[in-house]
Amino acid sequence: MTMNYKPTAWERICGPWAITLRAYLWTAPIAVLFQPIIEPGFWTKKESFFAWLIVCALGYLAFGAFLFIANKFLIPNRELKSASVLAILLVAVVGGLIRSSVVGTAIPVFGLTGIGAIERIPFSVTITLFWLITTSLIMDSKYRYRRQLDELVAAQIPLLGKQKDYLSNFAQSIPVGTKSDFDKSNFQLQNVFRELIVKASDSGASWILVARQAYQTVMSLIFVQRRPRRFSELPDSEFIASPRDAFNIISRTPLLNIPVVFSFYVTTLFLAAARILPINEAAVPLAIGLLVNLMILVVSKKLIQRGKRNSAFGYLNMLLILTLLAIIGPTFSTAPYITVFELQVFALAATVIEIIWIVTTGLLQLSQQNRQKIIDQATNENDLLRLEIQYWESIAQRASAANYSPTITLDLIASDLRQFLDLDQPANCRGAIECASTLVGEVKLIRGSIDDFSIESEFERIMATWGQETDILWTVSGERNPESVVRRAITAIEISILRSLRNGGATVISIDVANSGTESEITVTDNGLEHTGVGASLGIEILQELSSNTWNQERSGGVNKVTAKIFD
Repeated sequence: MTMNYKPTAWERICGPWAITLRAYLWTAPIAVLFQPIIEPGFWTKKESFFAWLIVCALGYLAFGAFLFIANKFLIPNRELKSASVLAILLVAVVGGLIRSSVVGTAIPVFGLTGIGAIERIPFSVTITLFWLITTSLIMDSKYRYRRQLDELVAAQIPLLGKQKDYLSNFAQSIPVGTKSDFDKSNFQLQNVFRELIVKASDSGASWILVARQAYQTVMSLIFVQRRPRRFSELPDSEFIASPRDAFNIISRTPLLNIPVVFSFYVTTLFLAAARILPINEAAVPLAIGLLVNLMILVVSKKLIQRGKRNSAFGYLNMLLILTLLAIIGPTFSTAPYITVFELQVFALAATVIEIIWIVTTGLLQLSQQNRQKIIDQATNENDLLRLEIQYWESIAQRASAANYSPTITLDLIASDLRQFLDLDQPANCRGAIECASTLVGEVKLIRGSIDDFSIESEFERIMATWGQETDILWTVSGERNPESVVRRAITAIEISILRSLRNGGATVISIDVANSGTESEITVTDNGLEHTGVGASLGIEILQELSSNTWNQERSGGVNKVTAKIFD
């Protein structure tokens, strides 16, 4: 069955992992340990805890056997199609009936006292429904994600093979070219990318997607030091967070689903209480306790949301207060039919279940958010690879006619992109952008050990490129910075020059770079018209990202002045 990458909750509940013994084996031991606590016979006559464990274990063994049969025979072919909602609900109801029947029948056999199988049905069926829905969501989230990744990896491997075949044609030509030729071709591409970004500010949503891709390409090429690793080449640890990481995240973010948690808590508490307490007498105290519990959840979530620091303090406080409520609340009881200690044990058991449910809903939301994000990214990566291969196929003949010269091929790509831009063909741009990104990245990686790269050498290129359009004055002072800082600084300077020319019509541009060994402080002034509020938002977004939001532009004394700090 082809996996739906964005399934609804019902599709998850009725999916291939809706009924699984894995979830049963994880949860049954906990249920067996907790069930005696809500048995009135266990409290009234101080009956053997061990005997109750045996009785409860028999009930859950019967339940597990039924799940095995249902999974194998009653709802077959779930790999090919989802089960119906009715079938899943019937499995839950029947499973609950079987468990309650076995427990109710075994109680007198072991000399215990307790309510019979019929009286157990409402509680047993309700708990089984909650259990099946919860475990289905958890199991589906885990195994659907794994299958989706496997499908995407299988689709990506042949695409990467084709990409490498095309790149291998250029391997011999890249080392023998000149730096100035590569710089010229790269510069032409950068100009086209910026035009795409400008186009997005004046066009519809179709161009926004292309502009965003161009923006991401510019940013990635600034810092390229090695071939990018595709998700099919990454270890599993990159995709599957450890339990410790997951708990760290949910303990610092308000991911608990209060309506779900509280609904489950209310239902479970009232059904369990009805088996031990006279409900007509216990209803008011229970209602008060539930309202206090709800208030604690709501207030705690709001405090966690407003917290300025990434800390688990808010969550720990909430759990501590819930525990204290379970201990202190029963001390106000005057009921003669149950001791305060018994009520405290009962309340603590309910609180433990509530905390488990808080954590579970948090894990469900977190896993869905993170995993869906990775699936979307991987899907987009494959889509772009397909478009790139299609574009490689369209220019293969022209590239081979030029003896696979990287510079000529990059010029061909730039020419195609301008044509797509002029003809308003955003869809055709995406494959060409990816193709250019791959080839430029390959050139930079191979040339990295050949060419000298410094801010001074880059200024020589800038002068050769822009010197015919305007007078450029520049100074560089201080110690030499790391290459990553130089790349950021040069890109910020080039975008500022482009803004000065296109938006302000400047004839004189002055650039000052002060290096400190770890950062560069840039000042760019020009004599053009005011253009502080003009230009593509994505171009400004690049400048802000390069400068860690220190970029600033103002008009003063008849000149435009840009300042920014660039650091690693």
